[in-house]
Amino acid sequence: MTALARPQHSKAILFGVIALLLFTAVAVAGVSWWNERNQPSQASRTDCQLAQKLVDSAQKIPGDKAAVEKWVKSERQIRSQLDDGYLGANISVYNGWAALHAKGEGTPPQKKELQQLADEANSHCSTAKVTLEFPPIAS
Repeated sequence: MTALARPQHSKAILFGVIALLLFTAVAVAGVSWWNERNQPSQASRTDCQLAQKLVDSAQKIPGDKAAVEKWVKSERQIRSQLDDGYLGANISVYNGWAALHAKGEGTPPQKKELQQLADEANSHCSTAKVTLEFPPIAS
């Protein structure tokens, strides 16, 4: 090997190492972005506590249709205060089931459906360290 071949060989190795480090950095950043993009949104502790109050209020819905409609409007207005719209959508589904049941329409959700809804809603409150409780809607 000549003295001239060594510097070129060293430059190729250096270039390869730099390229590998750059590729690794881009891959790590891409995986991080992908994971963050696909995580559920995280609601604040205040949002999660308000969501639980809304779920709890569904247990006290009056029986007549006019009172139920009044409760629905009130619940919608309070729910609009939630900053996390995805959490609000889960609460809306639960309270919709409760309102239909109170009016004597529809059937309560199956235990599996209720558990899926609870899991989805709770995925938005994991950072806030709040666990939402979704009681069964009486049948």
